[in-house]
Amino acid sequence: MKIDLPEEFTRTYKKSEVVFEENSHGDEMYVISSGKVRISTNSSGEEFELATLEAGDFFGEMSLVDSEPRSATATVAEDNTCLVVLDKDKFLQMVSQKPDFALTVIHTLCHRIREIYKRYSSVNPQKATYDYQKLITLFASHRHL
Repeated sequence: MKIDLPEEFTRTYKKSEVVFEENSHGDEMYVISSGKVRISTNSSGEEFELATLEAGDFFGEMSLVDSEPRSATATVAEDNTCLVVLDKDKFLQMVSQKPDFALTVIHTLCHRIREIYKRYSSVNPQKATYDYQKLITLFASHRHL
């Protein structure tokens, strides 16, 4: 995803800098202009890598959509990583004025849900099917989205 915004919306990070931590409040999302960002979660004191994202990828959008705490930690994986930062107001403006942006976010969220389901179902297929059905029911109950 490429977003054309003034330079004031861009931040540059050094390798190993934490952009945000799991369970923290989120009021911004990020689009990687250059560099890489590692997304990880902590389970029972052990860090688990979910993804390494690169230029064109985005992250942090979930907290803007559902106002819940961050589900993972984002850590910069390369020096001079440039991120375009969108606060909630800018995000909502982009969603309402640029349908392609909104569809890209929706498509990416769906893809991520499917990937997590695939990983999870390979570990525990019966529980995964039950949990996936609960997740779909939950989505269906949120008609205001």
